[in-house]
Amino acid sequence: MNVAFNTAVTGMIAAQSQASAAGSQMVANAVRGQDIIQAAVAVKRAEATHAAAAAVARTAADMTDTLLDITA
Repeated sequence: MNVAFNTAVTGMIAAQSQASAAGSQMVANAVRGQDIIQAAVAVKRAEATHAAAAAVARTAADMTDTLLDITA
């Protein structure tokens, strides 16, 4: 497995953790009647981060496949 793919997967895992924490914060704030906008923004940011990391993982996998096709 290459470094770019590992980094992308690590980023996806971190984004999932951030989305979970932000979602929990949003629920906690809603229960207390507090503002949920910042938590909602954090969820959207985590979604975008996850999507970007997934794109990097796809690109790294495609590059590896292409390299294997060239050397085979």
